[in-house]
Amino acid sequence: MKRLKQVLALIGIGILILLYGLTLFAAILDSTATLQYLSAAIAATVLIPITLWLFIRMTEIRNKNKEEKEN
Repeated sequence: MKRLKQVLALIGIGILILLYGLTLFAAILDSTATLQYLSAAIAATVLIPITLWLFIRMTEIRNKNKEEKEN
């Protein structure tokens, strides 16, 4: 379970870095979509950790239920 948490955390970090990198790149090039990219990055900063936490929590509950059924 610890390994799953680490992998999911790294995936979340990677996605956030890419989103902020895209926003920075668009701002440097003076793209008209920069504000939209920034909005998406800010929303993802909140939504990705929450989604990953929920996924990990559901996995823990599922594993706990499997152990209880085996006993």
